Amino acid sequence: MVGADNVNVGRHVVQFYGRDEELVDRATDYLLGALDGGGVAVVIATPEHRREFETRLGQAGVDLAAARDDGSYLALDAAQTLSELMAANQLDSAAFDRVIGTVIAAAGAAGRPVRAFGEMVALLWDDGLVSAAVQLEAMWEELGDRHPFSLFCGYRADAVTSDMDAFAEVCRLHGEIVGGRSVTARTFAFSREAPASARHFAVATLNAWGAGDLASDVALVVTELAANAIVHARSAFTVILASRDGVLRISVRDAGPLDGAGLRPAPLHGLAVVNAMASRWGVESLGTAGKTVWVDLLR
Repeated sequence: MVGADNVNVGRHVVQFYGRDEELVDRATDYLLGALDGGGVAVVIATPEHRREFETRLGQAGVDLAAARDDGSYLALDAAQTLSELMAANQLDSAAFDRVIGTVIAAAGAAGRPVRAFGEMVALLWDDGLVSAAVQLEAMWEELGDRHPFSLFCGYRADAVTSDMDAFAEVCRLHGEIVGGRSVTARTFAFSREAPASARHFAVATLNAWGAGDLASDVALVVTELAANAIVHARSAFTVILASRDGVLRISVRDAGPLDGAGLRPAPLHGLAVVNAMASRWGVESLGTAGKTVWVDLLR
């Protein structure tokens, strides 16, 4: 899991939050890091969240009027901006480049680091337009190839975890994940000790969520998936835990490609016992970026 003060230029971070206070705390620290560091903070958010961010920034000593005047703070309405990106009820990549691309390019024109916060994707998701949300995330990624900036996205955890498969896709599209009380994640470096560290993280999370009765099963699943990442993918890996409607999903993402296996469950070493425990499980290819193995346990 990444802290707001560690979100550097080039990072694409997502936070899944249960309460608005969780988002406001994290996002305000993230934006403050830009303003205190001589950078530019770009906020594309709902009116409610913009007011909360600005109240907190003011309490932290930021002169928002001066920041607006010198271009170091720019706030846009998420719904209005999203409407400018649509053409015939479809996202328009040219409009995205014209609207968002222009804003990001201008913000970084003087060489200042740029931190953007956006929740247009969350609005699309909340409206049931999951494919459009994924498309917009991809547009942000492509923009990041042309301009240096960091991007912090916010989704309500209960919205994205209502569809576990779609939730896994959102996780895939982000380089770093910040969790809340129903979803959390942590990345572990490639090392012999990593599976044990991942197991301790998972058990501690389950205990904090009041689901300690699943701790032994979760410990076994996480250890097996983490060991596969270390032994076979030979890479660092990310463990994602998400709880929703009586189902706990454990996902482990590593850098080992799923050679020719598509999206079908693969006979990975050590997963026979996992298969016996899981209500369902599978493997998703991330192309050249690797794969995600996920397991659902009933709570």
